[in-house]
Amino acid sequence: MRTIPAIDPATGTAFAETPATAPEELPGILARARAAQRVWAGTPLAHRKRVVEQFQQQLYHARQELAGLITRETGKPVVEALLTDVAVTLDLARYSRGAAARLLRPRRIRPGNPALLGKRGWLHWDPLGVVAIISPWNYPLLLPFGELLPALLAGNAVLIKPSEYTTRTLLRGVELLHAAGCPTDLCQVLAGDGRVGAALIEAGPDKVFFTGSVSTGRRVAVAAAERMIPVNLELGGSDPFLVLADADLDRAVSGAIWARFTNGGQTCVAAKRIIVERPLYQPFVQRLLERVGMLVLGPGSQPGVDLGPIIRESQLVELERQLAASVALGAKIRLGGRRRPDLGPTFFEPTVLTDVPLDAPVWREETFGPLMPVVAVDNVDAAVRLANDSSFGLSASVWTRDRKRGRSVARRLQAGAVLVNDATCHVGTAEVPHGGEKASGLGRSHGELGFQEVCRPRFVGTDLLDGIRKPWWFGYDAASMGDRDAFLRFAFAPRWWERLGAIRGALRLLRNRRPI
Repeated sequence: MRTIPAIDPATGTAFAETPATAPEELPGILARARAAQRVWAGTPLAHRKRVVEQFQQQLYHARQELAGLITRETGKPVVEALLTDVAVTLDLARYSRGAAARLLRPRRIRPGNPALLGKRGWLHWDPLGVVAIISPWNYPLLLPFGELLPALLAGNAVLIKPSEYTTRTLLRGVELLHAAGCPTDLCQVLAGDGRVGAALIEAGPDKVFFTGSVSTGRRVAVAAAERMIPVNLELGGSDPFLVLADADLDRAVSGAIWARFTNGGQTCVAAKRIIVERPLYQPFVQRLLERVGMLVLGPGSQPGVDLGPIIRESQLVELERQLAASVALGAKIRLGGRRRPDLGPTFFEPTVLTDVPLDAPVWREETFGPLMPVVAVDNVDAAVRLANDSSFGLSASVWTRDRKRGRSVARRLQAGAVLVNDATCHVGTAEVPHGGEKASGLGRSHGELGFQEVCRPRFVGTDLLDGIRKPWWFGYDAASMGDRDAFLRFAFAPRWWERLGAIRGALRLLRNRRPI
């Protein structure tokens, strides 16, 4: 039997093995999920909410265990694993079960068109069926559970293919979900690499949620489109971080360091392009260098460590390629820029770059690691233009003492979310939709929009005046043309007296009993 090794990136050694899912098993797995979903969809919402509540309690009691496991699989500091992964998942559970009844309740719709007098209807939020989630390694609990929990509450089954780098974390999370009362066939974990993900799409789920790189996301979209399967794609980002001339220098520097280097810079919404108005540029860079130099690099399991290792050697090689190519074009390394083999196989120093050409890979591409390019601009308009000059549009931030001005600048930025005087935290806010535009993806997770993504909207309408002939029905004789136009005037004429003058003709049309 093929297995998936769990490797600690801090040491490069395996500490566990997980049996891999064979691609040929997927049709049977999907069939069991469909059978379980039909039963689950018939259970009261109150029962589904109790399961999620029990899961929340289970996760709370296992929080330290999960944080330790996340650190062992990803290398991130334990405190980050606890606060940015486990804690956010707890909050997603809190929000999802609390909002489910309101967001899944049928919504009454009353047409405003007077021609449709007597029409009434309801918009229902039905489950899709079987939802497939293909999730990444960098936030192995938060990202899949942000889609999983609303999907279950809406009455769906879920099949999850986690990254092969973090299989153990998700398996443990789903074990807690099963212990809380979720049927085992209703939520299943598929262990394996991209071949398992491809087989999952080929098996024909009812929707695919994918989080990962742009290149892989495009392949997922094509494969799903060939089978007419809708997709939700949360892809890469190269988020701009705009520091205006009136910004609080200390807060902006601290925010930039956190937003760029959390999780070792391996975050989709990390601040990857630092754009500073020229009056504040030199003091910003000076203070940035001082404080980045204070960050502690080391194994995430050790107290006091700020940055852990890069997840794998292949990712580190790509990071070094981007850095070397950028330096060759003129970028200057002001701090860092080196491997640290004395610490472990994939440790890399937090790195600050200035004089960065705008065609450099560290500026144009998504960099998944601790590289921070800083560029000066002359004014706010130039900052906005530079921020929007990207194929990505995931999130952004604006730093200024003038919050009203900050919100105005934020509305000009092409991104799914923009924060003023903060960064990245919207992903950890359960009520806020998460997703991007341009090459950063399609659709949203979290919040009300996240619930809509896991539902099939269905309108059911009725006619309260079913004894009255409809003016649009057949019987297109010349005699009735004037009455049909009168009906149109009655419904849409811009002046009330025009509408009043059309009532007689409109009523004649309603009395027309031509039997067609």
